[in-house]
Amino acid sequence: MNCDPSMIWSGFGLTDVGKVRKMNQDAFAVRNDLQLWVVADGMGGHTGGEVASRIAIETITRYVATSAPFPEKTEDHLRPQESQLVQALECANQAIREETQHNPALQGMGTTVVAVHILHDLTGSYATVAHAGDSRLYLFREQILTLWTRDHTLMEEQLELKLITPEQVRTHPLRHVLTKGLGIEPQVIPSVTTYTLRPHDLLLLCSDGLTKMLLDEEIRVLLLKAHHSLPQLCETLIKTANRLGGEDNTTVVVIGKDNDRTVTMPS
Repeated sequence: MNCDPSMIWSGFGLTDVGKVRKMNQDAFAVRNDLQLWVVADGMGGHTGGEVASRIAIETITRYVATSAPFPEKTEDHLRPQESQLVQALECANQAIREETQHNPALQGMGTTVVAVHILHDLTGSYATVAHAGDSRLYLFREQILTLWTRDHTLMEEQLELKLITPEQVRTHPLRHVLTKGLGIEPQVIPSVTTYTLRPHDLLLLCSDGLTKMLLDEEIRVLLLKAHHSLPQLCETLIKTANRLGGEDNTTVVVIGKDNDRTVTMPS
């Protein structure tokens, strides 16, 4: 990637099995060289979730690394970079489903995914975000934490229709029922959006192991107090989730460009 070094964003990620689960079915990719970061949270009996999340990560990173800069043909409503990321997720969806055909023991496996691809031009940096499921992307800007993704869950649909309150969602027995993910349906239609970035922005990708244990405001307070490196930020978030119970695998990837917080990871 030929780019002004001052434009390059760097990320760091950590994953932890938590305090309850015996297996970590989360996976993540930090590809600073591609300006691509991905988090996947697998689901499925026995080893299925672990396999699905790994396939998703490997397929998406390989697609972005080897495909043409942008697809020749795009959907009318998508920008070229959005179409590329959507196609990467669809390739991962197909790869997961093909694996289940070859290995019946993995039948029913799937994974959530959230992927961020940062691009640059003369005017600045832009983050294209594609996701399916309830793994999230947050923006931390000027001490404000904003959720840039909307969970694909049954409860989120109920919330949008005002059939349930946010307080009820947190304890509802069906709160983790997904309406979208990779490997679930023959075709996935992920949500995709492109946002303009500012130099001091911080991006946080995470699996729901973090958001099960911490409210958005609690995450914001941790980020607000943090004046250290990206690895330390990741460690603080995961340690806090585990201290509060660690009910699920927790994965976090933090991306920034501010030299006070950023470490450059090898590609």
